[in-house]
Amino acid sequence: MMKTRVHAIAGIVSFLMIASFWTSTAVSELIGNEAAVTAVKNGILWGMAVLIPAMIITGGSGMSLGRGRNDPGVLAKKKRMPIIALNGLIILVPCAFFLASKANSGSFDSVFFAVQGLELIAGAMNLTLMGLNIRDGLRLTGRIASPSAGPAKSAASIELSKNGPAITHSLEDLKGVDGADIPTRATMALCRCGASNNKPFCDGSHARVGYSDEKSPERTTDEILSYKGRDITVLYNRLVCSKSYECGRRLQAVFDTERDPWIDPDKGSVAAIIDVIRACPSGALRYERNGEGIHHEIPPGISIQVEANGPYRIRNLALVNADWCEGACEKKYSLCRCGASKNKPFCDGSHLAANFTDET
Repeated sequence: MMKTRVHAIAGIVSFLMIASFWTSTAVSELIGNEAAVTAVKNGILWGMAVLIPAMIITGGSGMSLGRGRNDPGVLAKKKRMPIIALNGLIILVPCAFFLASKANSGSFDSVFFAVQGLELIAGAMNLTLMGLNIRDGLRLTGRIASPSAGPAKSAASIELSKNGPAITHSLEDLKGVDGADIPTRATMALCRCGASNNKPFCDGSHARVGYSDEKSPERTTDEILSYKGRDITVLYNRLVCSKSYECGRRLQAVFDTERDPWIDPDKGSVAAIIDVIRACPSGALRYERNGEGIHHEIPPGISIQVEANGPYRIRNLALVNADWCEGACEKKYSLCRCGASKNKPFCDGSHLAANFTDET
């Protein structure tokens, strides 16, 4: 988190200083006299004592944060940073010293103005590239929307950043581990690696810990198990079960993990079983009865509930880019936020074995 803040602050300082240098130069050249131009050139030299370290910190911290990441926003930033650095070291810094020397000696000749023009062009290029980096950084942290959000994202949705956070769009109902409302923004970045010091929000720690959102070949088999009763058949996919144990707490007579088979639909009423399936946060449970087809029970409302020391419980939020499991419910599911699931992006209960905690 600290490295992310340092990178952001250093980047903004560098951008603002180059912008002030560029603007003051243009204004002094257009409407100032030689004394004003000389004062600006000397001021820029003094400013280099801050600008150069700020640019070094920005580039170094940016490369460190982006190490091992290959999502488009990070790759674009990493490509721009060497150009910004070379432009500064090869053109802007030498030009600043040369122009200050010429101005102090009163040599406002054609060479001065030619070099001045080169400096303004190089400065404008760096401002453009740095502005794009700041924009992409804000997109990566979810503070502004990504262009891929587009018109289709006007409805509430979740977009998974490669090896990074879950980006929410237009979500208005976010509840914390205590059930209290958390203030929302149009676009937010929610932590998926489990290492953020600002849970549930992303603070960039996924880059530090080398988070990967690949599925593990050791994950549970993706299959539907059927438990048939007289009046209702319960269907279950263990792979997407978040191990919340809502079923056992609510109706242990039917859902008893100490028994084999662990689901016995004949030990409870149909209404009670359907209520339990409605309460299942992961969509692992479904039912079929009277030949009416298979049903997921989905509570109303569009929301994300942060489960204490567990996953995100999602309701009625479109998941834009996910590889769904067999029989999974696309309107009710649990997303991993501990970073340990073998079935990312979905929770498979691994937070229990990993002893995941909300504490930082």
